[in-house]
Amino acid sequence: MFSHTFFRLIAVGLLFFCQQLLAQSAVWQVSNDQHQLFIGGTVHLLPASEFPLPAEFDKAYQQADKLVFEIDISKLSDPSIGPLMLSYAMYQDGRTLNSVLSQESYQRLQQAAADLGIDITALAAFKPDFVLVQMMQFKLQQLGMAGDGVDMYFYKKGAQDGKSKGFLETLEQQFALLFSVSDGFEDDWLVQNLDQLDDTEHFMQQTLAAWRSGDREALSGLVSEMQDTEVGQRFYQRLLTERNQDWVEQIDAMLQTPQVEFVLVGALHLAGPDNVLDLLAERGYQVRQIKAQ
Repeated sequence: MFSHTFFRLIAVGLLFFCQQLLAQSAVWQVSNDQHQLFIGGTVHLLPASEFPLPAEFDKAYQQADKLVFEIDISKLSDPSIGPLMLSYAMYQDGRTLNSVLSQESYQRLQQAAADLGIDITALAAFKPDFVLVQMMQFKLQQLGMAGDGVDMYFYKKGAQDGKSKGFLETLEQQFALLFSVSDGFEDDWLVQNLDQLDDTEHFMQQTLAAWRSGDREALSGLVSEMQDTEVGQRFYQRLLTERNQDWVEQIDAMLQTPQVEFVLVGALHLAGPDNVLDLLAERGYQVRQIKAQ
């Protein structure tokens, strides 16, 4: 089944909701004989009740000279980013949601959006990828699960402490990717993921322990269904594999210097086939999950 894939990636990337702290968390040390850095699996939205974060994150932060994020998240609040994002999220050739989707799919989308209090006609010029992200955001807000996440927490903390920052991707790269996943198979993409929207809370409850404990096997299960279909394989290749390979090249370069980085990326990039940690291990690096003492 491929129906879980988009919302699983967005949900795991956006949020995990948990009231318990376990002995380990999603933080790893990567080293060779001379240099080291830390990699933390992140969640991008968290309720305030989820702080403080597991102690392993602070342990890595204290040892790091530099923080490395997927993108420069501070730019997301810049007014100039709105038009840039719209240039990727909206059709530029006259197409609309109604024209790229079948009548049945569009009606399903219309009803699902109405259930969330969203007027789908206001989003007529947007791509299905953007619409799905908006619907997930609304759903998380309804569930009380939307707030600053791991990335923003450390971005702000790093700014206060004067730590330097680096970024693995540009906003343009991320927008171009996230808002083009459904190209060529919009109907299947939309319908299969709408099936999972109502299961968001249950899914989050099932997966929270995997992130909190850094359980890579459980995290791998969250993305395993992506490999079941041709569409799923393309999705996994574009959203995870290709980006992981690019990031590993950058992380490898970081490990050639004495500077200690704390690299913060979405948790699913650290599990499943071709994940960042395994790719680094294949290059001969020692990869060790850390525990706070």
